Amino acid sequence: MPNCLTVHYADLWQESFDKAFSDDAWAKQDPRLDPRHHARLNASWSRNSAVRTDYARRQLLVEIDVLVAMALGMPLGELVTIYRVQFPVMRFYESDTWYDQKGRIVFTNSKGLPGVGLPRRSNDGPCWEDVKSMQRGTVEQVVEDDTLPGGPRQKTIVYHAPFDRCDRERDYEVVWAEMQRRYGKVTAKK
Repeated sequence: MPNCLTVHYADLWQESFDKAFSDDAWAKQDPRLDPRHHARLNASWSRNSAVRTDYARRQLLVEIDVLVAMALGMPLGELVTIYRVQFPVMRFYESDTWYDQKGRIVFTNSKGLPGVGLPRRSNDGPCWEDVKSMQRGTVEQVVEDDTLPGGPRQKTIVYHAPFDRCDRERDYEVVWAEMQRRYGKVTAKK
């Protein structure tokens, strides 16, 4: 399923769309993943066609990793080893990327995501060090959004506690087991 974020991808979406997209489902159960997302898909692109949350986009990447590994005949252990050995920076960033209960990144140490989430420390406004232990409630952050026509505007982002991290290696295992259940056991090519 392609992730076409804006109407500018409508033609690509329509050309690529397969009815099977609507019959698919996430390979992991999590309240941050909309279980009805796939069922609502159709050949006409709409804003709801896109995978919109940070958490769901991450899950989509995990599922793609697993499907590609399976298509190549690679065992799960090799996929995990490749992640550990070839992607240490990504592994480091993921170890300190935290998600809220709505699937938004509330904090990340990733240098590739400047301005995403709360700062680690701050003298003016909420910061990660002050809120990371929250077990309930919300935290608001006001940011300047300069991504739309018409120039910059103030935008309030609301994060919903509690916050947690993902474990890609564990997610690979969960998704692998689900894909095997759906499509049958995959064995490595010789």
